[in-house]
Amino acid sequence: MKKIRFIPLLLGALLSGCAAGHSIEQDTDGLIFSLHMPGAKQVQLASSADSYMLHDAQPTRGGSWQITVPGTGEVKYFYIVDGNPYLPECGLKETDDFGSANCIYQP
Repeated sequence: MKKIRFIPLLLGALLSGCAAGHSIEQDTDGLIFSLHMPGAKQVQLASSADSYMLHDAQPTRGGSWQITVPGTGEVKYFYIVDGNPYLPECGLKETDDFGSANCIYQP
């Protein structure tokens, strides 16, 4: 019986490692957006820094994608992953004019 209880716990731990991680760092070139999305074929970022133009993120080691956008202040953003809108977990969100949502980064 103990083995049966252990299997769901192990499965949950393995699946939680697949969740996308997200971070934003500020440096001298602007804001560095990183998204851990293993298995994605293309990741793009749209942000208020430049009227929501799509920019291709570059793959990095371990299934992460990264892009730097100019800016130092508040930025609203979302990702496009393999052609589909993707909103990561973020502390601040807003509903946009199209009924969807954007994350908000505040330094």
